[in-house]
Amino acid sequence: MAADAPDALPTGPHRAGRDPLRLSLLAGSLLCLLLVGLAHPSVAAPPLGPAGWVPHLPDLPLGGWVVVALQVAGYALGAAALLRGLRVPSRLDIPWAAWAIVGSLVLLTVPYGTADHTNYAAYGHILVEGGDPWVTTPQDFGPDRITSAVQPPWEDTPSVYGPVATGLMGLSALVGGELPRQVVWVWQVLVVAAWLLGRALLLRLTGDRESVDTWWTGNVLVLGAGVLGAHVDLLATTALVGALLATRVRGVPGALLAGALAGVAASTKITAGVVVLVLAWLYLRRDMEISSAEKLRAADPHTSAKGVRAVAKGVGGSAKGAAARVVAVVLAGLAVAVPLHLWAGPNVFGQLLTASDGVSYASPWRAVYTVLDLGVAEPSARAWAARASAVLCVVLAVVLWRRLPGTDSGPQRLLVVLVTAYALGAAYVLPWYALPMWAALAWWVADGGRAPRLLTALVVQGAVVAIGYVPGRVRIPEDMATVTLAWRMVVVPLVTAIVWLLVLRPARRPGRGRRGSARG
Repeated sequence: MAADAPDALPTGPHRAGRDPLRLSLLAGSLLCLLLVGLAHPSVAAPPLGPAGWVPHLPDLPLGGWVVVALQVAGYALGAAALLRGLRVPSRLDIPWAAWAIVGSLVLLTVPYGTADHTNYAAYGHILVEGGDPWVTTPQDFGPDRITSAVQPPWEDTPSVYGPVATGLMGLSALVGGELPRQVVWVWQVLVVAAWLLGRALLLRLTGDRESVDTWWTGNVLVLGAGVLGAHVDLLATTALVGALLATRVRGVPGALLAGALAGVAASTKITAGVVVLVLAWLYLRRDMEISSAEKLRAADPHTSAKGVRAVAKGVGGSAKGAAARVVAVVLAGLAVAVPLHLWAGPNVFGQLLTASDGVSYASPWRAVYTVLDLGVAEPSARAWAARASAVLCVVLAVVLWRRLPGTDSGPQRLLVVLVTAYALGAAYVLPWYALPMWAALAWWVADGGRAPRLLTALVVQGAVVAIGYVPGRVRIPEDMATVTLAWRMVVVPLVTAIVWLLVLRPARRPGRGRRGSARG
């Protein structure tokens, strides 16, 4: 993953024309995944009961293995489209209207791949009815249409989501009424709107439609896991991108807006709070750029004061204001997050701490946890595995920072490093946890980031993880569970561990590799 990769993709006007094969792979992927969303109920989509006033197409009576085959084909074709785009420079050139149509089609399907949307509906329902979703479980609340729709093993689990996310779940329950499918559909509207808003924000942030549509809008690992799965992580990622875009507003007002949106992101899902570090780095880096310009003028009398002022204006303000803007980010973030968490109550933190020790079957850390469990108590084994994974995330971040191509230390690179290290190294692995990484890659690639081998590895690993959660429900036929769990517990951890080794492998010394080869 060294710099100066000659096989890096050209961008903008240097890209080739449309690639029919790439477009066909993407279209085939979308078709497969949309068909799965029309199969309700199925091994991938839990029953939601009557449709009520929800617009929908007739439910497709697809068999269990057909649904699994369509899901796997959807992810495989979508990943192939991404890899094709990395291999053969081309343009998607897909207009806004086409993505709006895709979003509309999503709203004619039901979410699938997990039953999390039934949890969301229940937590929102509990909130609207005056309960505390961070304490009251769907099972404890009492049987009704919405809480009874929650699937194993979450019937006795309270909310682990932030107050913004849970508030939006309450809004969905308020609008959706007493039918689970109506409540879930309102939530889908919010998710699809966030996906399209994320595209608009990324376009403003990057100015590069191809990078945005490749890594965000048309990325099957965002569409399948995030949009069609209707996961809360997509809302948090969009708020994160909004915080980054807010830095385009000059001075302290821009920092206050960025901090407020960072507070919204963290209050939706706590891991999105990483954007605060990126915002602080962004403002401090501007300070360093201004200081460098001033030093240049001191060293070279021919550099005019006007030139220094131009540099300062271009990076967003004076060197003296950097600390003020960082403080503004922190204060604005706290001004949003603290009242929201006071409203939610102290139990929200208890649920976060409980969830922090999770170790999923799809993670290599599961093997570590299993070995530790032989010698220590089960809670201690989980805690030690989680702590070790945190250490690995830090190591991965340091190595990625040193090895990503180029010498630029901009916020794009920092965000990619942080969210990629978490997506790869965390003990609890789910496909939709990687959504911030795909948004960060869109920003980084648009800014000139090049690492073909790393991007290839991330696409392959992401697709393998996504397939590992097919069909995604707990209650499935025994033969299907045997096959899918084998993939999740063997193939996914193995591929992830290989990616760890690729990232952590010692760098080759200059001149040791083949002449002109690229270290991606």
